[in-house]
Amino acid sequence: MRAWARTSVAVVVILLAAACTGSNPDDQSGGVSEVKIGVLAPISGKNRDAGRDALRGAQLAAALVNGEEGPVPLLDVTTAGLSRLGGPKLTIVPADTKSDASLGIRQAIRLTTQERVAGLVGAYDTDVTAAASQRTERLGVPFVNGDSSTVFLAERGLDWFFRTGPTDRMFGESFFAILSQQQRHPERITVLYDKDARGEDMHAVIHNLAPEAGYDEHGMVTFAPRTPNLLPALTEVRDQKKPDVLFLNTSSSEDTVRVLKTFDAIGYRPPQIMVMSAGLSEPAALEAAGQAGEGLLYSSSWSRGIAARNPSAKPIMDRYEERFSSPMSEVAAGSFTATLTLAAGIDAAGSVDPQQVRGALLGLDLPGRSTIMPWSGVQFDAASHQNIRAAGTVEQLVEGDLRVVFPRELAQAGPA
Repeated sequence: MRAWARTSVAVVVILLAAACTGSNPDDQSGGVSEVKIGVLAPISGKNRDAGRDALRGAQLAAALVNGEEGPVPLLDVTTAGLSRLGGPKLTIVPADTKSDASLGIRQAIRLTTQERVAGLVGAYDTDVTAAASQRTERLGVPFVNGDSSTVFLAERGLDWFFRTGPTDRMFGESFFAILSQQQRHPERITVLYDKDARGEDMHAVIHNLAPEAGYDEHGMVTFAPRTPNLLPALTEVRDQKKPDVLFLNTSSSEDTVRVLKTFDAIGYRPPQIMVMSAGLSEPAALEAAGQAGEGLLYSSSWSRGIAARNPSAKPIMDRYEERFSSPMSEVAAGSFTATLTLAAGIDAAGSVDPQQVRGALLGLDLPGRSTIMPWSGVQFDAASHQNIRAAGTVEQLVEGDLRVVFPRELAQAGPA
């Protein structure tokens, strides 16, 4: 077995072993030959690149659990698969949402009632995640989300929805922590965002955090997602708001790139831009942004720079890139983590019974070393089912390279 495979096995062993702490050893489900996990993702349509990465992350997680690189000793038993269920294979069942909420609902129903999945992960888009998880709530099926940071998703009082990744509030707190470390106190903060559910949620986050951190928010500017003409919004930022710090959130990396390039076209740029848009730190988006992305601060739940220094994360990142001939992205890492977390819950339950899996997820207490993410682990809040150990990182593009600037203990350098 190759070196990366040995480390990958160690991660899976730690995660699943930790998951079984305190579970009921008498609750076995003999005869299970296959355990299915459904992946809701926009495999086609406007966000197909993100959907492709989400599916790949889930597939890699299943491959590691199944011991595809050789026998994988799960829970000190030399076998492949979920040991507490007798070693069945973990199978990923993809479902294309096309970034459409109504289709996401239909796919969630199909995965649950026809494919008989033990649980779902996904679904990237905020509106699709919200709609699909409302339906799985009625169906009584665990839904583990690893790629949607919108705050309200975990504030709906749902019993079956869990989120492994950080929220926009966590990202906002990271940005304000950076501002607090600066010698010059910014006076004017403005929020520029797509006027959709995630944009409104993000604006509320910044609006609430600013006074808590001792800053004043000087207004907001909105525009419709994928609007062809950004000039009215951006000239309002330049001529009326005149921010020292601009918080930018869009529904797509394409919109963010267009914002940056339009700022360049009108010869204006706020002194600091803090980007809370999903996907902008991915290689294709950074390449599209070009010089317009230089110096910006990006929020992310996954950092290649941090992963490269993590003896658990780097081999898995390398394996992903070897397997799919593509860089491991934030979306892929989030889906990988959500899938492994759900698998840990299933294995801890020793059953595919939804109620038992839900209870096992609530009882998970996974250490940081059992994930590839820059967090202290996975532990869900009893009320919101938000992972309270998740954390956001902030990176800055400097001379074409992303470098971690927050948190301090993981930073490669201070903000330029």
